[in-house]
Amino acid sequence: MKVNCKSGRLPYLAWVTSLTNVGDGACYHVMTIYDPEKSADLSRACLVSAYRFTRAEMRLVDQLLLGRTPAEAAESLGVTIHTVRTYLKRLYQKVGVRSQATLVRRLFQVGLSSVPMEVAAAQTAP
Repeated sequence: MKVNCKSGRLPYLAWVTSLTNVGDGACYHVMTIYDPEKSADLSRACLVSAYRFTRAEMRLVDQLLLGRTPAEAAESLGVTIHTVRTYLKRLYQKVGVRSQATLVRRLFQVGLSSVPMEVAAAQTAP
């Protein structure tokens, strides 16, 4: 979900994940809020190394991490929506996911894994 900012900044990205098998019968959720303007702190090298992304796939990953839709990414990259969908399918296969939301979440998890914890914690705070 995108959370628009009044200051003209890129919108924050928010994910809500349900926690299952907690054991006490209560229902818990975790919310992660990400500021895409600080995406440079993600380890691109870690993502390329972990998944063997091509340059073109990494360009699409950059667009997705900025919160862009496939149509917006296609326009920004100067390619057709069909090309973006083809790359998305490749990304899903390489990362082992079935949805765009899960793809982006996994990319953040892997990309932040090589960033010091205090920086990662600051990135997820609004």
